[in-house]
Amino acid sequence: MKALVTLEDHLWRGADGYIYGHGPTGYSVWSELLESFEEVVLLARVGHRNDIHLRGNKVEGPRISVRELPDYFGPWNYLLSLPTLRSRVRAAVAQCDAHLLRVPGLVGRLAWQEIRRVRKPYAAEVMSDPSDTLSPGTMSTPFRSLYRAVATQGLKAICGEAFATLYWSGETMRRRYPPANNAYACVAPRIFLNGGYACTAEMAQRFRIIESGNRLHKPGEAARRIGFIGSFAQLYKGADTLLRALSLSLHRGANLEISLVGEGRYRKDMETLARELSIERSVHFLGQLGFGLPVCDFLDSIDLFVMPSRAEGLPRAFVEAMARGCPCIGSNVGGIPELLAADDLVPPNDPEALARKIMEVTADPERMKAMSVRNLSRAKEFDPEVLGNMRLAFYRYVRDHSVSAGKF
Repeated sequence: MKALVTLEDHLWRGADGYIYGHGPTGYSVWSELLESFEEVVLLARVGHRNDIHLRGNKVEGPRISVRELPDYFGPWNYLLSLPTLRSRVRAAVAQCDAHLLRVPGLVGRLAWQEIRRVRKPYAAEVMSDPSDTLSPGTMSTPFRSLYRAVATQGLKAICGEAFATLYWSGETMRRRYPPANNAYACVAPRIFLNGGYACTAEMAQRFRIIESGNRLHKPGEAARRIGFIGSFAQLYKGADTLLRALSLSLHRGANLEISLVGEGRYRKDMETLARELSIERSVHFLGQLGFGLPVCDFLDSIDLFVMPSRAEGLPRAFVEAMARGCPCIGSNVGGIPELLAADDLVPPNDPEALARKIMEVTADPERMKAMSVRNLSRAKEFDPEVLGNMRLAFYRYVRDHSVSAGKF
């Protein structure tokens, strides 16, 4: 059986002719579906990159291929590409036996529209909540509220018609976007622990640094290092909120620096914001790190992980940071409250509250150590093997019921 999986990622064809992607989009990730399907076709936008130094993970491989869509950016480019998009989506849907929509997103929505037209069954994998990802402050466009309404209603319809739905976060998401009656439904986020769980020696080293307040062990240099991982494709990860909070903290005498991992069209805007706030010497933009050990090394190099998101599902980066024993601060949205203690949460879009929380935490070594221990313990509840078995059961159900599922 051939399965079609929709992606919202921006993949690219490198100078060597192979297709690559950032983060967990490589062949090893998608090969888990080969336990349930004979072949997997990924439906995704594919651009072209000639930079041979661009880091990414090869996507294609034995029994896994990519059906290429135009690499559109933004609503107007999407509309210009729409005839080609529809044609290629139609062909991909027709050529596959099972259909798994990773939603929300326009690629998944286009495939859903075609699947409904030809009256085929499908399953859905719900990664985030558009009500949050398109909330105020996430997009600089007057049409944001319209996009939000359309995306929210569309996701409700997609979940309500799928014969099987997998959610990436808990009951809040399932309550907002309920599955169809009698549909197979489960919560099993895709969690990757690049460096595994921090061991006793690694935790002891983290405690020593927390107690000394000096990661670099240099006289007069006791800056706490804050880490952030998130896409700059949109602003819903809250990098701008973090920069404004840093500015407030520095002006109040805190000794901090921030390293931000990620790429996207708003990175330049964030660099400009750092200069406007006169904090550029304390801000380091590291770009996109390679998936795996580089992310682990980064998390081990920071004192505090902060993600002041405006919207989230169950953020993988948070679980990874917690697994490395990082003290963490996050906003009270999406699946983040499922991970952190209430005292480690702040409201979204609130630099003042975030600045206060960062200063409280970094000034209290005992609190940081307690956060570190608690976070590691919580991360161990997200056992990759258990979640992997739940996902495998879901995919096998999709395989077994793709042909037999009733028509709409």
